[in-house]
Amino acid sequence: MHLKAPEYAYMFGFLQADGHLHQGAGQKGRLNVELSARDIDLLRAFQELTPYSSSITERTRSTNFAETSHTAVWTLCSLEARTLLNELGLPYGRKSKTISPPRGEFSHRDYLRGVIDADGSVGYTGKGFPFVSLTTASTAIGTYCAVTPGRSQVPSATPIGTHVTASTTSST
Repeated sequence: MHLKAPEYAYMFGFLQADGHLHQGAGQKGRLNVELSARDIDLLRAFQELTPYSSSITERTRSTNFAETSHTAVWTLCSLEARTLLNELGLPYGRKSKTISPPRGEFSHRDYLRGVIDADGSVGYTGKGFPFVSLTTASTAIGTYCAVTPGRSQVPSATPIGTHVTASTTSST
């Protein structure tokens, strides 16, 4: 997984935001990504990119958000794959506050697109201006997203240690 390659940078950003790396006893563990079943093609694309055996299953259940939720789950158990993802910066367990952009060279644009596709939104304001928004508990990701031309820091009104929202609007 070379993060200079756009497809791997995208997948890694998505996994940091929406994946979960479980560490089991001994060498057991797994990576899970659960999405709406309508997005199963994205999980299939991740499965094709990954040279390790993995599975995609579907399930229907009741959640806080919907009486009936139909989801697809991609599961990857390979210790070698999990070790690589962890070394690249995908922590085991609860990660929302601790993720940060990868160290070393990576495709910034594609990494950010993966993070935003997983945990952000793209749309238009009521006045028709395009926007990109990302809400994160990670100060490192919030800072990374807030660094744009002409702006080099997280807005000062955002207390460190809380959810950071990086939003930009543009009239172009």
